[in-house]
Amino acid sequence: MSNSKQFKPKKHRVFISGLFNVLHPGHIRLFKFASELADEVVVGLQQKTDSEPNMFEDSERLQALKTVSLIDHIVLVEDLEKTLRELKPEIVLKGSEFKHRHNPEEMWLKEWHGKLMFSSGESQFNAEKFVHSNGYKNEAHFPTAYRNYLSRHHIERQQIELALDKISQTRVAVVGDIILDEYIDCDPVGLSREDPTIVVTPQDTNLFVGGAAIVAQHTKTLGAQVDFYSVSGVDSSADWLETKMSGHGVNTYIYQDDSRPTTVKRRYRTQNKTLLRVNEFRSHSLPSTLQAQLLKDFAANIHRYDLVVFSDFSYGLLTSDVVEAMQDIARRQGVNMVADSQTSSQRGDLSKFTHLMLVTPTEVEARLAVNIQDNDVGLAVIIEKLAAKLEADNVIITLGADGALMLDFSDPNKPRLSSLPALNKNPVDVSGAGDLLLITTSLLKQIGCDLWHASLMGMVASAIHISQVGNKPIDMQKVKQYLEQI
Repeated sequence: MSNSKQFKPKKHRVFISGLFNVLHPGHIRLFKFASELADEVVVGLQQKTDSEPNMFEDSERLQALKTVSLIDHIVLVEDLEKTLRELKPEIVLKGSEFKHRHNPEEMWLKEWHGKLMFSSGESQFNAEKFVHSNGYKNEAHFPTAYRNYLSRHHIERQQIELALDKISQTRVAVVGDIILDEYIDCDPVGLSREDPTIVVTPQDTNLFVGGAAIVAQHTKTLGAQVDFYSVSGVDSSADWLETKMSGHGVNTYIYQDDSRPTTVKRRYRTQNKTLLRVNEFRSHSLPSTLQAQLLKDFAANIHRYDLVVFSDFSYGLLTSDVVEAMQDIARRQGVNMVADSQTSSQRGDLSKFTHLMLVTPTEVEARLAVNIQDNDVGLAVIIEKLAAKLEADNVIITLGADGALMLDFSDPNKPRLSSLPALNKNPVDVSGAGDLLLITTSLLKQIGCDLWHASLMGMVASAIHISQVGNKPIDMQKVKQYLEQI
């Protein structure tokens, strides 16, 4: 262990200790908070013991911590009490999940009038600011984290290739809201002289399948057989979508409701930036006759499915009553279920889905589902609470530019956590990335992959997808090209 004499005397020192076997964005948030509390951030890395066979070696975990610019010094810890007595930090910082546990540091700190603090950093904090040249000490963090992930979970390309080939045997029902994404490319003219309004001239319009409909198209492109259940208006947009879906080989059960338009989201864009989005929709529940027909068709077909995918955008299709009825039908047949309920312009409710093989919320959606928006509660706590509440075997919390945090909760007594950085650092259009993560990971889980192999390919598919404008079915050739790098 490093000797405390090596440290230059400073006004304040904050100390954080842990295993750090998986260095994830939640840790970066804690380090950032620590850097705001004191002049010097010291991290104590607990040494590996024989009782921890799945842990990385000390040297590997040490190298990962060295990439974080927020940390001033790192010490290996064999005896925590001895380390603290040598360093005598003014502050010992621990995650908020330790607040109601036994904390022996509190007694030791009294000897030099130090204090114990609990926090998990700011949930709005973007750890991407501390990646590469924007904060990490070198450019090695991203490839190092990626390589560590492959090593830690024994990722094998052959296993993924075999799994992709088996997807064709899978029969899937996708249930969710239709969205048509309209992109209107404009040339900027300038600022209006009458009022501070940006003036643009429309030049080109492109229409894409969106919402749960693109999830169904991705499912087909990935190789599965798919039925798509949804609702539309009685209009030309619905006709266009029916043509697109059938042309793509997706079997549809689309119930036309003359009390609503087909949902359309128009994006006015210039120079690859969205200036304004206009949504045309209604979000009231389906009429009882359409609900009854939906449930009748679903029940009649459930024996044919291996997997049910709920892709909820909160436009009135997947009400709590409908979800409860459909899940009951699927559970009686022993069919696996996965879900995503998006919160963006609409307020989603992920908590209405239970008994899931997989759920893939954003951090905001996860916090809303467990009713915890307190910044003091960290990601590791949120993801376990969500898994327990939804009775979900696997959870992936997507973190945008910070990648994703994954939890295998199939054995609640031995939850396993991992993290993977974002694989595309320069996205063109992030719309639909979460949908592709959900369906790719779900299909690979369904045919027998573990969470680590499946979520890696979900992240790969999403990274490929956001390199283009608009929702388009995943390009399997690019996925296979990426596999060659593993």
